[in-house]
Amino acid sequence: MKKILHVDIDAFFASVEQLDRPEYRGLPVIVGGMSNRGVVSTCSYEARKYGVRSAMPVALARKKCPQGIFLPVRYERYVEKSAEIRAIFSSFTDRYQTVGLDEAYLDVSGYENAVPIAKEIKRRIRRETGLTCSVGLSYNMSLAKIASDLKKPDAFVVIRPEQSLDVLRNLPIGTLHGVGKKTQELLAKKEIRTVEDFWRLSLEEAVNMLGKLGHALYFRARGEDDREIVTERSPKSLSRETTLAYDLYQRDEIASVAFSLLQEVEQDIQDEGVIPRTITLKIKFADFTIRSKQRKKEYGAAWRDLLEELLDAFDYSPGVRLVGVGFSNFASPDEERYEQLSLFSWNMQW
Repeated sequence: MKKILHVDIDAFFASVEQLDRPEYRGLPVIVGGMSNRGVVSTCSYEARKYGVRSAMPVALARKKCPQGIFLPVRYERYVEKSAEIRAIFSSFTDRYQTVGLDEAYLDVSGYENAVPIAKEIKRRIRRETGLTCSVGLSYNMSLAKIASDLKKPDAFVVIRPEQSLDVLRNLPIGTLHGVGKKTQELLAKKEIRTVEDFWRLSLEEAVNMLGKLGHALYFRARGEDDREIVTERSPKSLSRETTLAYDLYQRDEIASVAFSLLQEVEQDIQDEGVIPRTITLKIKFADFTIRSKQRKKEYGAAWRDLLEELLDAFDYSPGVRLVGVGFSNFASPDEERYEQLSLFSWNMQW
């Protein structure tokens, strides 16, 4: 039987801020866009008591928690702390799959008893990074994730095979991996609000209603999940975006923002060691409509020139509230090696 851990660093961004600034410990810390038009990235548990949540507009967060300490995102610092945590994972197993900067699944099936391993990982994360985490241990990825969420923060929960159905029974259907807001709304129309409610559906009915997701949920609702940990997964895309403090209408002003984002995401692809073939410019207008355009890179072309072309393709007169720049369509490892060799050979000729 597999033994899977899910490790989730508690309120990661906010916890790092409280770690670096001890005077903020025990206070409602809210990390995200600083203007009222931004969104909350993460908030401390003290802020959550006031109803503040991730992805909430900052303006609403200020109303709910006017005494909150609002801080900008320091992404580079969070990457540093995430690397410290991953180094700890690596000392226990080489089979782990990260999810963002603050979550990971670890396969610890090679240990006879995984409980002391989970406790030691928790202890080392606290001792070596100053952060707390919630850890779930079970026999598959879905249940390990559910276990880590049950008693946050700073918790350790085990779900054994004989316990799984009793644990799942009364949980909201949104607890299952893959069930988002729209799926919940669709299921609610069928009076399906808990995992036990979902048990009423046959496999055929679940598939007819939700397609491939329905097939997966049918088994996850019964404590079954055959997903395997993916130890090395290249990103499908990398992007950076920013919500503007006020609407912009001039192409040159928007271009300045876009080129700044381009520099950031170029650093991201360098850090990831990937070679993209497509650049995307995303624009959100004042009326919240979103438009995006792409250009594929030909040999010898410069990303900045392609971004100039994309900037020329939009009408900015409605006003722009958000700009995003991203890379995608990454080359396969063989293509990457070929392109790197070709560039190296070309440079040698000069």
